[in-house]
Amino acid sequence: MATLPQRTWVEINTAHARHNLAQIRRAAGKRSIMAILKANAYGHGAVEMARVFSREGIDAFGVGDSGEALELREAGIEGPILIVGAVIEGEMPAVVERDIEVNLHTVEMAEALQKEAARQGKQVRVHLKIDTGMGRLGMQPFQAVPFLHRMHNLKNLELVGLCTHFSYPYEENPNFTLRQLERFNVAVDVARRLGFDNLTLHAASSLALFRRKESLFNMVRPGVALWGLLPGDEKGLAKKLKPVLAWKTRIVFLKDVPEGQPIGYNRTYYTPNPTRIATLPVGYNDGYRRALSNKSDVLINGKRCPVVGLVSMDYTTVDVSAVPNAKVGDVVTLIGKDGKQEIGAEDLAAQAGVSVYELLCGIGRRVVRVYC
Repeated sequence: MATLPQRTWVEINTAHARHNLAQIRRAAGKRSIMAILKANAYGHGAVEMARVFSREGIDAFGVGDSGEALELREAGIEGPILIVGAVIEGEMPAVVERDIEVNLHTVEMAEALQKEAARQGKQVRVHLKIDTGMGRLGMQPFQAVPFLHRMHNLKNLELVGLCTHFSYPYEENPNFTLRQLERFNVAVDVARRLGFDNLTLHAASSLALFRRKESLFNMVRPGVALWGLLPGDEKGLAKKLKPVLAWKTRIVFLKDVPEGQPIGYNRTYYTPNPTRIATLPVGYNDGYRRALSNKSDVLINGKRCPVVGLVSMDYTTVDVSAVPNAKVGDVVTLIGKDGKQEIGAEDLAAQAGVSVYELLCGIGRRVVRVYC
């Protein structure tokens, strides 16, 4: 790839994203696929990734809130977009106007949405979220029964789906996940008895897609697997997936310092020997965690160089003594490969003491996304 003018950027490999979607399709069989693009597509850039997956014939998109849904519509993304999270009343006019699907969690939410849809003279496609054990959003299974009766009177709402969310499908002992499935199936049976046929049923996110075949129903909701990751994958199910994101920056300053020189805020590091220090224009404002201070490595010219001193808001300092030919402008890899060396997103997240979801979603918007 040609030298880039950016200070700090992520490279998004769209071919790898398409490859991962193909692997997901193999696992899903004939089921529909909803690509989850919440949190700016886990830091990968929601609009551009929606365009990539649209060209691949994706069935639907899921987003976290109305702002994310409207961003996709404004960018010209057509087809079903479901807000998997909550929608507040003030957001409903724009949501109804732009034909965005809504997850219902309460009777009050449904009635407010019905009122707005009637005002605009429109039909809104809705899904009913069943709380089977996550305890966050959605109706309890017993609440769904009277609500489904009531749905027949909400003339401007079209119930097209039922869904639930697993609290922890990574466990080797699947008992709780299986109980969640039992509760969800009860709600599904009730809906069918009340005449709601041909519903889209979805529960499986990334790991459940590969690991809990009984949870696939007729639609799956992959998120992190699209990016080549599968947290909690003790069985190596992600081997056929490819990482999509590489995070890079460059050296903006170099200097030689003597032995005993403090580096960075709070003097958490003193050079043990005469040392060459490189300053990188990336910090915790960009998502490179402060917890990585004096702990992580970066890759420069195929060699590992340790982070020394505290990671600050805008800058990180590294010891480049092992790279005598390092110069200002050299590319530095934070996540990705350089020669025979590699730093994986999950490895960096573990060093920072956070989940890989948190690490990727935390990559700031001032970090330029470059699609290749």
